[in-house]
Parts: sequence; structure tokens; C-alpha cells
Amino acid sequence: MPNETEQLADKAVDVAEKIVPAGFWQEVLGEFLKPETVAGKAASIILILLVAAGIYWLLMAGFARACRRLEQSAAAATGPARTRQQRAVTAVSLVANITRWVIVLLTGIWILGALNVNLLPILTGIGFLGAAVAFGAQSLVRDLVSGLFLLLEGQYAVGDYVNLSGNFGLVEQIGLRTTVLRDLDNQLHHIPNGTITKVTVYEEPYVNYIAEVPLTTPKDTEHLRKALEELSAELQAEYPLHITGIEPVQVDKDRRGITLVRLPLTVFPTQDWIATEHLVARIQLLLSDLEVQVPTGLGVRVYPDIRQLTTSETEDPG
Repeated sequence: MPNETEQLADKAVDVAEKIVPAGFWQEVLGEFLKPETVAGKAASIILILLVAAGIYWLLMAGFARACRRLEQSAAAATGPARTRQQRAVTAVSLVANITRWVIVLLTGIWILGALNVNLLPILTGIGFLGAAVAFGAQSLVRDLVSGLFLLLEGQYAVGDYVNLSGNFGLVEQIGLRTTVLRDLDNQLHHIPNGTITKVTVYEEPYVNYIAEVPLTTPKDTEHLRKALEELSAELQAEYPLHITGIEPVQVDKDRRGITLVRLPLTVFPTQDWIATEHLVARIQLLLSDLEVQVPTGLGVRVYPDIRQLTTSETEDPG
């Protein structure tokens, strides 16, 4: 015998079926998902966007992880191995950029197909529009073509210190249209590839110089040494991003027995004016204040420190 609770439950079910017939929600859901209805098309678009977003996230996460590993390997490598790793980072970044646009384009075509839009006229119109844009935007085409050849030839890679037509910095990104450089002031510069007419790649991100001061009398050596050390500290405080290092003051004699006080320093490329002009002027003022004499016919000079030059490593063909 059903108890009183079961009888009440059965009555409630009978009342609910009278108000909302059985299978009502199945019919509503089926009608909603029909592709001919607005709701069905909206559901299809949402599904397409979710699938595209998932694929996009997985691929971009994989590319980002690969770039991080290659960058770590490049930082630990030297010579040709470092160059290969940097080229690989550049290639992966380019593939990621192309993949991003391909996903966006295919998603758009997929959505248009879900909306039952005839794609042939659209693709034909895009072809004519592309030809018109290519004719009118010749600088854009030039940038793309130049970028393609830069990547194919491998003239520079992400992580290189370069000078691109007078713009010095660290290569942050290489694209088909622009190259992104980070300068010494931590500013990003987007340089169109079509405007790059000269490329200088620095194997080391600094240049070594020696400032040399000849003395008439050796007794001024210690006095000048202390003054140059103070000047070194001032220069490093004034140009922390331009001067990569200053070595201790050195004292030597040439073949004629003249005492030479030398100040070795390293600066970033294109910042050699600090060593060749600014430092020379500061030292000359310092000599005037200290009343230190230099031999007749001689003076303060700055020259590259060829002892610090390094040659590129070559791979053994065997």
C-alpha cells in the first residue's frame, strides 16, 4: 500500500504534466539548436569561438614555452651555438605570429559558413581589394618583402645587439613588417623593415676603449690616479646605461720613458662619444684644475683596446 507521502508525490507529478507536458524541454532545446533559427546560429557561433579559443590558447602556450626554453639555451650558449639558438627563437616567434593570423582568418570563414553566407563573392572581393591595397600601399608591401628576406637570410636574430640604419638596441622581436628594438633608455622602437638599409650586428654588446694621459713629471702620477678614480665614479653615476664598466687606473711607461696613466672603459656601441669626446674634455679640465703638465706635442688620447677584441668561434667541419 503506498503511503501518504507517495500519494502526494504522484498527484504533484500529474499536476506538473498537465501544466508542462512531458518532453517539453527536449522540444525547446531541439528547436533552439536548429541551425535555421537565430538561436541555433548563435549557438553555432559560440561553439566555433570556444573551439577556436581553445586551439589558439594551446598553440600559443606551446610556442611561448618553446621560446622560453630556446631563450634560456641561447643565454647559456656561446659562439655559433648561441647564434643557432637565437635564430630558432626568431623562427618560432614568426611561426607563432603567422599561426595567430591563420586561426583568426579560419575562424572568420567558419563563422560565415555557419551563417550560410556564400563565401565565393567575399573571397573574390577580398582578392580585388588586396590587389588595390597592394598597389596603393607600396610601402607596406616593401616592408613585408624586406622582412621576408631579412628572415630568410638570417641577418640578425632576437637577442642580438644591432644598429639598424642608425638605430642601436637589443632586438626584441622580428616580424614580417617591423623589427622591434629596445634602446639604452629602455624604450621600444618599431622600425619598418623597408626602411632598413644598413645592418650592423655586434658580437659583443660593448666596445672597449683606453683613455691615456702622458705626464711630464712622474711625481704627478699618484695625484692624477686618485682624480681619475673619482672621475670614473662620476661618469658611471651619470651614464649608468651607457657605460658598461670602468677598470682601475693603470700606470705604465712607453719606450721613451714617458709615464702614461691609462683609464680602460667599456661603452655600448654608438655611445663611443662618451669615451672619445666627453671623457677627453673632462680629463683636460681635470688636468687644468690640478695644474698637471703633459709633454709638448702630446696630449690626452682615447683609442680602442684591441687586446679585448675577440674572434668569432668557427665550427669544425669534421
